[in-house]
Amino acid sequence: MSKMKKLALSLLLAMPMVASAAGMGVYVPFSIGDSAELTHENDQNSFTYDTTTDFESAAGLGIVFDSNIGKDKLFNYRIGLEYQEINVDSTTINGNTYNCDNQCDMSRFNIVQTFGFGVLRTKTVRLWVGPRINIAWNYGSHDYDAGFYTATATELAFEFGVAPAVGVNINLGRVVSLAFDVDYRFAAVAGAWDDDGDSGTYTGTATGPTARFSVLFRFGETFQPASAQTQDQGVVDQSL
Repeated sequence: MSKMKKLALSLLLAMPMVASAAGMGVYVPFSIGDSAELTHENDQNSFTYDTTTDFESAAGLGIVFDSNIGKDKLFNYRIGLEYQEINVDSTTINGNTYNCDNQCDMSRFNIVQTFGFGVLRTKTVRLWVGPRINIAWNYGSHDYDAGFYTATATELAFEFGVAPAVGVNINLGRVVSLAFDVDYRFAAVAGAWDDDGDSGTYTGTATGPTARFSVLFRFGETFQPASAQTQDQGVVDQSL
């Protein structure tokens, strides 16, 4: 699937959320030194072996929707759709470390859901903490020179992870906000690979921190303290 098709699919999936979101924007995700502990099994001979894979730091691009960027309310729900190119740094097998010289990069599509609770809420700053759920697909396809012929290797993996997260929104005016958050995810991974007819599967875990820098746009949000909301409700009740 081409990058344009992936972007079009992301936008299509996001359209139903636009109407209900209090704000939306774009962001840059940074994965910082991810690692994976995996157990591989070869389909041809049922041979199994364990690996430790370290990934290079990587940046990407995402779109985000948030139910509460700057309102004086406790809860916000944030969902992000992001794309990254991830490169393998090295793999350790049975104590031996191998630096990656081919078949090193994978495309990563990630759906990030965050359940935030505002621990500090002012007209300018919202500081929140909460759990995060990651659902990701990793895909790689590579043509390489096997000596006497050109071979193709493919890899597809699914990841489900959870992470504690903390973030801050800074409201610059009535519409624009800047946001930053960081998390550390713990994920279960399952994947399959095929290397010119030699194939297999793997399962394991992945961990690593991620930071995200966002530019957000608020739609009709106003900061109104809870006391003011209560007074407004009282006025409405009396008028009825």
